[in-house]
Amino acid sequence: MYQSFIVIIWFLQLYYQFGICIIILSVISVAATVWETRKQTKSLRNAVRSESIATVLRNGREENISSKELVPGDVLILSQIPFTMFCDAVLVSGNCVVNESMLTGESTPITKIPISEFSSASFDVQSNKRSILSCGTEILLCRSTDMEGVRAIVYRTGFSTAKGELVRSILFPKPVALKLYSDLLKCMIVFFILGSVPVIYTSLVSVEIDAYPWDALLYVLNVVTFFVPPSLPAVLTSINEQAQRRLRKQDIYCLNSRYINFAGGLDVVCFDKTGTLTEDSLDISVVVPVKDKMFETVVLNPDQLSSELMIKAMATCHSLARIDDELQGYDLDIKMFKLTGWQLQEPTAEDNVPFEYIPPRIVFKNISGNKQPSVAVVRLFPFESSLKRMSVVAQTEGTSRFEVFLKGAPELVVSLSRKETVPDDVTDVLEYYSSQGFRIIAVASKCLPDDTSWKEVQQMARNQLETDLQFLGLVVLENKLKPETIPALNILKDANIRSVMVTGDNLLTAITVAKKCGMVEDCDLVIIMKAALSSKSDSKSCLEVSYKQAKCPSLRNGSLQINGNIHATDFSIPVVFEEHRHVAMEGETFNLIRMYNPELLDKMVLKGAIFARMLPEHKLYLIECFQNLGYQVGMCGDGANDCGALKTAHTGVSLSLAEASVAAPFTSPQQNIQCIPTLIREGRVTLVSTFDSFRYMVCYSFTFLLAILFLFWDGQRPSDGAYVTIDIILNLAPPFLFGATRAYQGLSKKQPTRSILSFIPCFSVASFMLIQIAVHAFAYTYCIQQPWYEPFTFDPDNAFSPNASHTGTTVLTTNMMAYVTGATIFASGPPYRAPFFSNRLYVAVLVAEFVLVGYLTLAPPDFMIHFLNFKRAPVASFHIKLYAITLGVLVFSFIYEKYFIQRFLSKCVVPAIQRCRGPILKYEKLLHVLKQENWPPSNQCSTTDSNASKDS
Repeated sequence: MYQSFIVIIWFLQLYYQFGICIIILSVISVAATVWETRKQTKSLRNAVRSESIATVLRNGREENISSKELVPGDVLILSQIPFTMFCDAVLVSGNCVVNESMLTGESTPITKIPISEFSSASFDVQSNKRSILSCGTEILLCRSTDMEGVRAIVYRTGFSTAKGELVRSILFPKPVALKLYSDLLKCMIVFFILGSVPVIYTSLVSVEIDAYPWDALLYVLNVVTFFVPPSLPAVLTSINEQAQRRLRKQDIYCLNSRYINFAGGLDVVCFDKTGTLTEDSLDISVVVPVKDKMFETVVLNPDQLSSELMIKAMATCHSLARIDDELQGYDLDIKMFKLTGWQLQEPTAEDNVPFEYIPPRIVFKNISGNKQPSVAVVRLFPFESSLKRMSVVAQTEGTSRFEVFLKGAPELVVSLSRKETVPDDVTDVLEYYSSQGFRIIAVASKCLPDDTSWKEVQQMARNQLETDLQFLGLVVLENKLKPETIPALNILKDANIRSVMVTGDNLLTAITVAKKCGMVEDCDLVIIMKAALSSKSDSKSCLEVSYKQAKCPSLRNGSLQINGNIHATDFSIPVVFEEHRHVAMEGETFNLIRMYNPELLDKMVLKGAIFARMLPEHKLYLIECFQNLGYQVGMCGDGANDCGALKTAHTGVSLSLAEASVAAPFTSPQQNIQCIPTLIREGRVTLVSTFDSFRYMVCYSFTFLLAILFLFWDGQRPSDGAYVTIDIILNLAPPFLFGATRAYQGLSKKQPTRSILSFIPCFSVASFMLIQIAVHAFAYTYCIQQPWYEPFTFDPDNAFSPNASHTGTTVLTTNMMAYVTGATIFASGPPYRAPFFSNRLYVAVLVAEFVLVGYLTLAPPDFMIHFLNFKRAPVASFHIKLYAITLGVLVFSFIYEKYFIQRFLSKCVVPAIQRCRGPILKYEKLLHVLKQENWPPSNQCSTTDSNASKDS
């Protein structure tokens, strides 16, 4: 709207040249935006479109219909594989192996089991998600052990499906406050308020010189066109596009270039652990079996295991499937199964199996070519993150007895096992292995009564099967750090950017990994917070919070012995400074404090460094807590269970190429966190380039307006040639080239300014304008004091084609050098951008403009004198002195900007004022309070009445 108004005003003044340029730039900018939007929309449409032929059971017979015609309640018959699901459906018979990477980012295939295996009275999506085939997921395998085949009931279609919800979240994301654009809007309001002065001035002068009313109106409207640079939107778009291209060259893909500025102001970056900081794969280190309530000698090879139950558990307790003659499933399950040396078979109705019914899977082992008795997996309860466990029911060939095998989080398996089977020192052993950074899985089993039948097994509830277990032992896994993790975290630490671990793994394991990767220093104190609800005598619930100093032994001080003994380890904690205390907690504690004690929540988040056993919704809430404290937060994950947090963070980076990565603004195929420092560097250079171009364009507009006002004092105006020279030749290229300067290689500890309205940018612009006002006033006064000066006479009949004048020539040549000065001093360099001379094209343009201005000032050719409507002074020394003055102003402005403003004011005065002023942001104020309170305490227990503060 504003640009249209400007172009109309210029066309009314017959100034077509720059108006056409603005139209072209606007069309290019809009076209680029439309092209990018169309490309994203087209890509999204292709991702959404999933029409195919579906086989349904209607009126007792099979029909082939278009997937668009499906309605809730239709019975799908699944047979052709592989294919992509076109609706949300509930599996009612058979089993399916599904790749859900499109929705979760988890590329590992998982097994879906029929809803009929659950005994719940009513259908619930969350609790029965292992039976739901979601729209957009890929069905890799369908298998059935009876004549019914694989069937599912449609319950959601279109935008109401899981894929539809993802698409809606992309089309209508949670609004994020883009401070840059709100600041720009505020600046425009300020400019229009300040612009009232030149409007009044122009109006009064128009009356004074007896200008025609129509001409006076055009004069006033022409002044309004200078308030906001018309090419500013195109410049900002150009800077973001150039940053996006640089990121693409470094294998970082951005869905929305406006989010690049956010990356430049990050205070905190949250990292998932497995697959992000550490390798995706887990290597089995040792197996620690249990016998007679005692840990036996650790075993490196399962062949050495004396416990037959432990071997069976490792061979059967998984959800692996054989697809194209290759094992598919979780990497941990594959490695554990291969380690046993057993083989997997998926029998069909045609196979002759030694069991009462055809089981979904049979495992067996060949020893010297002789097949050992096989074990049938007759029922499977897949792993669920909310339950932290998985289990199977198996039957060995030649027996009628059924056995339950379960594996999962150690603390959970211990709670489900009979106490007489759990070693007394299990807590110490778990703490030992966890503190070394190992990941631990506990294994247990249970024999069902001999008279239990196959059908009874299929009808038994899960919680009935997974109780009174026999504790079998531990499987110790090693998850190695990625080689890029430590260097990347060190870069962030050196830049004073806080790193936080948010993982679903064990707490002690997470603490140890945090210390290994340098996220927490060895000498830092880690306080473990635990919260639990308890009942008081008056029936009110209260929240009990305890603080315990974490004991993290070092591998140098403790040793793992093959004979099963754990040698003593030094648990001493070094003396640390109070400010080096960190909080670690599990997701359950985080959620309880979030619900019942919001005040403690802020403290916990402020000092929190390690958040373990976090569910996907916990990660999302944590990001929101950081944002509520005033932090600018980044989130980096591999896409699995991180989608909510990635979408909520100011800067979400997905290390997954799955379709779920569209939920994050940034995606990197590098599969490591080295992209984070790169993204922050590019964010900073984009932010600084945006501010620099904004300062330049504001100064350009108001400096040109200044020349207009000086000339209009006696009714003069620049010629169309002068407008073209200043608007197009001198000022069109520099702001578009600001974004071409690459990022500085290092990350500075000092954050770049995030607001255009902060003190330094505003003071810089104000100083530049005051200097130019003084220079223009001096040049104008110096000209009219010359003995050869000829006053200008205003002619109302020739208002827009005035005669040449000495003052017009003086003011415009002085004005032209101001743009060279602005382009020189506003081109920031280190520590956020590379030195401006590294931008060769920008330097070439700057040198060309410098030479051109000197040429036009000292010795312009006749055609340029006519084009610019100049009137040369009869004394050449006048132009030489004028040029020398403008050169002196350029040097002075450069020194003033670089040394006084950017060094003295920015690095000395402003920090001193901030120290005297005290903290402003919420997290700064709270940090100041916590230092005085010496929080968190090392060892303490506190109680809070939960009813008063519970979040409804």
